[in-house]
Amino acid sequence: MEFSRIKILALTTMYMVFSYVMAAEQGGYSSIKTDAASLLSFKKMIQNDPNGVLSGWQLKKDPCNWYGITCSLGRVTALDLAQSNLVGQVSFSPFSSLDMLTALNLSANSFAINSTTSLLQLPYGLKQLELSFSGLVGHVPESFFAKCPNLVYVNLAFNNLTGFLPENVMLHIDNLQYLDLSYNNITGSISYLKIESCNSLLHLDWSGNQIIGSLPASFSNCTSLKELILPENSLSGEIPPSFGELTSLQRLDLSHNHLTGWIPSELGNSCNSLSELKLSNNNITGSIPTSFSSCNLLQVLDLSNNNLTGPFPDSILHNLGSLETLLLRSNKISGAFPASISFCKKLRVIDFSSNMLSGIIPPDICSGASSLEELRAPDNSLFGPIPPQLSQCSQLKIIDFSINYLNGTIPAELGNLVNLEQLIAWYNSLEGNIPAELGKCKKLKNLILNNNHLSGRIPTELFNSVNLEWISLTSNALSGEIPREFGYLTRLAVLQLANNSLSGQIPKELANCSSLVWLDLNSNQLSGEIPPRLGRQNGSKALSGILSGNTLVFVRNVGNSCRGVGGLLEFSGIRPERLLQVPSLRSCDFTRLYSGPVLSLFTRYQTLEYLDLSYNQLRGKIPDEFGEMIALQVLVLSHNQLSGEIPESLGQLKNLGVFDASHNRLQGHIPDSFSNLSFLVQIDLSNNELTGRIPSRGQLSTLPASQYANNPGLCGVPLSECQYNDNQLPSTNPSGDGQKGGRRGAATSWANSIVMGILISIATVCILIVWAIAMRARRREAEGVKMLNSLQATHAATTWKIEKEKEPLSINVATFQRQLRKLKFSQLIEATNGFSAASMIGSGGFGEVFKATLKDGSSVAIKKLIRLSCQGDREFMAEMETLGKIKHRNLVPLLGYCKVGEERLLVYEFMEYGSLEEMLHGRPRVRDRRILNWEERKKIARGAAKGLCFLHHNCIPHIIHRDMKSSNVLLDNEMEARVSDFGMARLISALDTHLSVSTLAGTPGYVPPEYYQSFRCTSRGDVYSFGVILLELLTGKRPTDKEDFGDTNLVGWVKMKVREGKAMEVIDQELLSVTKGSDEAEAEQVKEMVRYLEITLQCVDDFPSKRPTMLQVVAMLRELIPANSNGSNSG
Repeated sequence: MEFSRIKILALTTMYMVFSYVMAAEQGGYSSIKTDAASLLSFKKMIQNDPNGVLSGWQLKKDPCNWYGITCSLGRVTALDLAQSNLVGQVSFSPFSSLDMLTALNLSANSFAINSTTSLLQLPYGLKQLELSFSGLVGHVPESFFAKCPNLVYVNLAFNNLTGFLPENVMLHIDNLQYLDLSYNNITGSISYLKIESCNSLLHLDWSGNQIIGSLPASFSNCTSLKELILPENSLSGEIPPSFGELTSLQRLDLSHNHLTGWIPSELGNSCNSLSELKLSNNNITGSIPTSFSSCNLLQVLDLSNNNLTGPFPDSILHNLGSLETLLLRSNKISGAFPASISFCKKLRVIDFSSNMLSGIIPPDICSGASSLEELRAPDNSLFGPIPPQLSQCSQLKIIDFSINYLNGTIPAELGNLVNLEQLIAWYNSLEGNIPAELGKCKKLKNLILNNNHLSGRIPTELFNSVNLEWISLTSNALSGEIPREFGYLTRLAVLQLANNSLSGQIPKELANCSSLVWLDLNSNQLSGEIPPRLGRQNGSKALSGILSGNTLVFVRNVGNSCRGVGGLLEFSGIRPERLLQVPSLRSCDFTRLYSGPVLSLFTRYQTLEYLDLSYNQLRGKIPDEFGEMIALQVLVLSHNQLSGEIPESLGQLKNLGVFDASHNRLQGHIPDSFSNLSFLVQIDLSNNELTGRIPSRGQLSTLPASQYANNPGLCGVPLSECQYNDNQLPSTNPSGDGQKGGRRGAATSWANSIVMGILISIATVCILIVWAIAMRARRREAEGVKMLNSLQATHAATTWKIEKEKEPLSINVATFQRQLRKLKFSQLIEATNGFSAASMIGSGGFGEVFKATLKDGSSVAIKKLIRLSCQGDREFMAEMETLGKIKHRNLVPLLGYCKVGEERLLVYEFMEYGSLEEMLHGRPRVRDRRILNWEERKKIARGAAKGLCFLHHNCIPHIIHRDMKSSNVLLDNEMEARVSDFGMARLISALDTHLSVSTLAGTPGYVPPEYYQSFRCTSRGDVYSFGVILLELLTGKRPTDKEDFGDTNLVGWVKMKVREGKAMEVIDQELLSVTKGSDEAEAEQVKEMVRYLEITLQCVDDFPSKRPTMLQVVAMLRELIPANSNGSNSG
């Protein structure tokens, strides 16, 4: 009985287990089918699969064997399609049913994914999410981590995530260890983030965004944090002392922000784990904390580009035995060069550039730091000799001591540095010979020793260093001949030997330098003829890596106070203002510095691009072969004894911008081929023996007369007119046929009478006609005098200079519209009532604008340009013909132009509603101000964006506006925005070279911050100015208003409000008052305003590289158009 019960119980148990297993298998089979269906739904969204990675995703195959799929217990647990080059607009909705999915990797594909919705469609159990370079667009949802609380690893880097960082986004991250949101366009303040349950967080990277605000002290709650990486944002405020509580921290990178205050000493009190500390490119002040001596594992310390002061604490380095990189450039660190560097056994890089260090270079640096590779200390006040003991740093690659007060000789021991690549010590007081031992430095690339007191010959042993790319020995006391062995240096790109006492001939072997693009031999004692082979020098063999990594600056000499066109300098780590303190440069009238990582001179590597042989004793002819140097931009041969004619072949140098052959003995004509040199901005042929007419075509006749002076036989504009002898007239030798017949000898009297009568009648009619014409002309002249007088009348709004014009009223207006073909200057005067003040509707930096009502009732706008210091008629007409062809719906079209005397007039289509500035801010004298509603403001923003986008990306040539502002956004009768004054800055700069670049770089309040440093106008600068216009539309405020903003401006005020979390306070209250509709519609409009503000903040970012292009701006504004919109700007 007992046995039977046991048997029944066993059978029952077996049946239950079997039933459970069958049910589990049945359920599992069903689930894998569901997983497959979900994956196939995702596959349908893929528009292009070039590698065919999804071709095997088919129902007839086991999904667990599909490409990129990992399964466990018969369920899909991981999907990895990284770097598959897939294309498509996808969502994550198919993944929501993959309830066993724990890992998803879609990185490095070309998707378009709406992050705002898709990130909330991920399965609950997901642990690893890798979506870098995947095409995410939109916001990071506030509930993202709450929806996926099991996430351990999240990488959303290098996408286009935008919007404010949600205040609660960092809640619910109990399990999160790795979070990377780097290089997106995330905005908003970091100050208000709630960071609480982050004990598991190890890695946080938000670099390369637009996050603002001060660093929250609550980061100290993340006690396990090892890497906190926040560079390239707009963070402000001080570094919280509580960061010292992050005892596990290994990397801290807060560089390229706007941090202020001192470095907290607490940061060094508990940094036993810290290996990398980067605080560069901020506004940090104070001294370097001595507590850093506790960071005994520190490998990288970068405090560059701040305002740190005081001496470098020597005691710090005693304990930093692991330190490899020490970067302190561009601070105000004073005192002696730290001798304790010798304690850093692993140190590879030292950079003290642009500080205030003084004293000698410690001779025992290399006694301990034998691993040193880079030693940079330019732009300081170091003195004394270069220590010979530096040769003990056997790994040294770079030595840079430029702009100091070093003296003595260059140690011959430096020749033992077999790894040396750069020896840079320009602008010191070094003397003696160049050591021949440097020829043992086989890896030497740059030898830059200009502006010292070096003497003797250039050692031929130097040319054993066959990798030399840049040799600059300018402004020393070198003598002897230029060695022929230079021809061995096939990698040599820059050779500067100017302002020495070199003699002999220019070696023809220089033509063998197949990479040479810059040759400056000016101000020596060179003689003989110019080697024709130089013209056949072929730079096409130059290697692409030449001069890479160098920071180059071309110092352009202006005037005659210094010889030569200028000089090329290695400018890494040097302040431009320091040049003004160099005695030998202070006497030079140099006002132009052209800089960049690599100048445009080194982009093509075809032939020589810069050649200066001036101030020597060269004779003979200019070689015809120079016409083969097709990349030549600067050719200076002045102050020699050259003779013969200027070669016609030089007219083939299409890139030539500067040609100076003055003070020679050149003869013959200026070649007609010079008319083709369209880039020529400076030519000087004065003090020669040239004859003939200056070519009237091209640039030559537009240049100053002084550049042709003292050539007695030269004539034509801009010199006096050429005189011609007209003594060879066609001879008239009428032949007589002898005696006429008797019948021709006597004319009948009656025929004479008839002829006489006819002649008298004709004469009478002619007299009457002439009298009528004269009377009409007299009346016209009187009217013309009256009309011209009206221009100078008291009611006229401007002054005129047209006295030299013979018949100004009859001058035609060159037009681009058929209906204006017969328009004359007199009609413009009549249409504006003598350009009266009543007809003036605006004025700006480029001139006054008048409304002209023509006889047919139509209206045009006439811009009278500012009067310029030079004529430039050809440039004016060329620019006008270019601008007249530019047509776009959102640009104000140029209808015509004319030149009268010294005045230039442009005729534009008249815009009925005036400018956006008048519409927003009011101008009672012109029209009553009215409040623009939100739809109108959006339409204006989109229209202006399209117009500027066309100029930047579609117009040929591409045009940078340079003065984008609300007064240059005009509104037509349909309230469509039209960008005006495009091309004006380009035109004015072409006509008047005396104007400073700063006067052409915009209007206060609209000027991007970088223009105040370089005055270099860029398309990203236009984007900043457009962003200010968007702010005007959103806030209703002017860009500069002392009453509203105090010492800041509109951009600074808005950024401050956003940092404080008060973004809605910047929205124009009048705009909100006219925002009508249902509560839902009003809320939607307010959301749009906030979204516009986000786009605007991207446009006005302080870093140009972070600003979007206008193409991207147009795309972002287009995304905000409601689906039911059918406005004119919806496209």
